[in-house]
Amino acid sequence: MEDFEIKILGSVSPFCYKNKNCVGILIYHNNQKILLDCGNGITRNMIFPNDLENLNVIITHLHKDHYGDLSSINYAAYVYHSYHMLKNKIKIYIPSVNSMQDDINYSEYYEIKNGEIYIGDLKVTFHDNNSHGIESYMIKIESKDNTIVYTSDIGNTNLEDVIRYSNEVNLLVCESSLLTTDNSKLNTHLHAYEAGIIARKAKVKKLILTHFWPLTDKYNYLEEAKRYFDNTTLAEENKTIILRRK
Repeated sequence: MEDFEIKILGSVSPFCYKNKNCVGILIYHNNQKILLDCGNGITRNMIFPNDLENLNVIITHLHKDHYGDLSSINYAAYVYHSYHMLKNKIKIYIPSVNSMQDDINYSEYYEIKNGEIYIGDLKVTFHDNNSHGIESYMIKIESKDNTIVYTSDIGNTNLEDVIRYSNEVNLLVCESSLLTTDNSKLNTHLHAYEAGIIARKAKVKKLILTHFWPLTDKYNYLEEAKRYFDNTTLAEENKTIILRRK
């Protein structure tokens, strides 16, 4: 029996391209749903109204490729509630509540800070990665049997903190915006090989790469990361990963 069902809704940045959406990951656990980021286009891969019931949306930081579809979700929730097809308000966790509330919605807003909350029987921890140029949170989701870490957008100036935070987790979902062939000097995003090094040093069970440039072949990122960590796969739209109970 599965513990987590993880559906990739989007995997690219900063814009949608063909069937690729900006970043978003939907996690199902018992009757709860947790949406990690809500990038442009991700609602195309959601099932309405089912995915709106008991939905918790976590926006890790306020860059538009991570919250572009939030208004769509808010308005959909409002309409389905009006049709008596949605009972519970959506819960939205976000770094700055006042900057993002929609006028028409069926939701409740909560401000993210370093620390932990519980969503059902899941422990959810927020941890500012202090390396993306703005307030940007890593997310850890823990059940009795499995632990997931989602780095969100993160730079390479605080890698030891990421390694500690991800230590021996079952699944690490890590941004990998850059390739060594890009010759980029950005330090507010990771290269794919750095994601592989983090996974290896943290001794995680499985690594999923995400946050790709839309026009680049994703397998270039996979090849680069696997030089350092073999059990690596790619985030691909509508791909589902199952983490089972021990």
